[in-house]
Amino acid sequence: LDSFSYCHSQSINTSSIMIFSTSSFTTAMDNLQRSAINAMEKVDLKSAAVVIVASSAVLVVSAVTGTVLLLRSISGSVGVAEPTDTQLQEETPEKNCALFRHLPNLCKSLAWRSLGAANCSPIHVCKLPKDGLTFLVKREDLISNQYGGNKVRTLQHQLAICESRRERGDIACKQLVALGSGGSNQVIATVVHARKLGWDNKGDCAINACWFDPDEPDLDNTLNMLSVFSFPNVGFTFDWGTSTGLFRFLGAIQGAFTQRDFVPLMLGGNCVAGVFGQVGGVLELAEQIERGDSPDIERIYLPIGSGCTISGLVLGTVLVRHLGLKALSNSDFKIVGCNVHDGFATGDRLFGLHTNPLFGFIPLTITHTVVGACRTLKQLGGPDLECECRKFLRASVEVRADADVVGLYGGHSEKSREAAKYYDDEGVVTDFKTGQKEKELWVCGHFVAKALQPLVQDLEAAVEASPSSEPPKYLLWQTKSAVQPKGPLNEFETMMQQNDTVKKWADEGKAESTKYRPGRFSTKDGNAKEYQSIMTTIAVN
Repeated sequence: LDSFSYCHSQSINTSSIMIFSTSSFTTAMDNLQRSAINAMEKVDLKSAAVVIVASSAVLVVSAVTGTVLLLRSISGSVGVAEPTDTQLQEETPEKNCALFRHLPNLCKSLAWRSLGAANCSPIHVCKLPKDGLTFLVKREDLISNQYGGNKVRTLQHQLAICESRRERGDIACKQLVALGSGGSNQVIATVVHARKLGWDNKGDCAINACWFDPDEPDLDNTLNMLSVFSFPNVGFTFDWGTSTGLFRFLGAIQGAFTQRDFVPLMLGGNCVAGVFGQVGGVLELAEQIERGDSPDIERIYLPIGSGCTISGLVLGTVLVRHLGLKALSNSDFKIVGCNVHDGFATGDRLFGLHTNPLFGFIPLTITHTVVGACRTLKQLGGPDLECECRKFLRASVEVRADADVVGLYGGHSEKSREAAKYYDDEGVVTDFKTGQKEKELWVCGHFVAKALQPLVQDLEAAVEASPSSEPPKYLLWQTKSAVQPKGPLNEFETMMQQNDTVKKWADEGKAESTKYRPGRFSTKDGNAKEYQSIMTTIAVN
């Protein structure tokens, strides 16, 4: 950090930074090694052990501190920006966005783009006739016919803010880097929707994909990477199987901190702008309840990945009550967040990581995300809801972290697989008002199934406990897109050109839903026709 600080103050270029840092690091390690040898000659083994343990502790603390600082920097990379005149003329946000309908004073202080999405995602009913169970579904997956799911709302403000900054001369916003794991929904959503706003890779504006870690092998995850390869607006791609030298690694870290040449988008879209998008979704749900398009809700179940969506639901629910809307008013109302990452689940079981205020300084926790959004909302001229949100977190947010349900990140656990199969075999989806049969749910092992399993389990327990009472009104927030997009490029050939590590991962991903999404991918003896029936071709101008 001292090396980077010195180089920054002297305006030394990136290559000089890396050389300086590397030589300083090497010299320091040589001195440390000599000092350690001299010390070992002078002290007994017990003292040496104390020194080793203390040194290890310092290294661990330094690594954790550095990671937290980096994440905090990336989480603030987008920030907020006023809309451009063009955005206001083309979008009419006070009409087409629920957040601005209820807080119209934000229209001229917070950029927004519809991204071609529907003004409202519908409320459907899912019936499981065998056991007589019924629950509601907020169909975020149907919000866009190009790529839906929760990431659309996450990007509506984020991309608009980056567009506004770019149009006002911020050159860093010409190159956006979407970060995620191998099966990331955020990466493909960014690629699909940003191309409409000028990130088309035809000039100096592009979306770049960084897959830093593999998910569990699953055809759904492989399909997301294939979708990215099929679009022409992608600049560079980087994956966990690509080896990098120390110079490139340090250069990337330095670039992520300074954000002069590119803007790294936070994992899962977790940032203030992303949260505001999800707030709009809750206000939209409240409007649907008031219109009679949905009954009032007792619980909302959703997966927790980056924590952006659930944070928006928390702030949105508090805002609904603050505005006096006649919705989400049940005294026992809860938001049930269901962990999908085994690491975060362990932290929640041990420390209550997501909602414990002691860990509110850590990005990607719900507390950190909600509080940051509350403070920004106040700065923009909205109501001050931080105290109410903190109370709501304590009283009305339940975080599930059952290891048997969470399993490993990116794929099914046995329990989530059973829940997905149960839905595939028994589930019938209809419109809440008309009763007309609607499109089936994409119950992926990465996210949705890990929220569906506890929802069904809790519903069964509630019905069994009070068989003569009206069933509770539980709602699933459907986050996985119903559309798997395909652009004009040959994604199969591009995958064939990837390194062996990525190809092996892709080959190992099997189809989990043979009823709704039968398919196969193999770089050894497969072809594109074996999986392309699952994909929807998207026209690209």
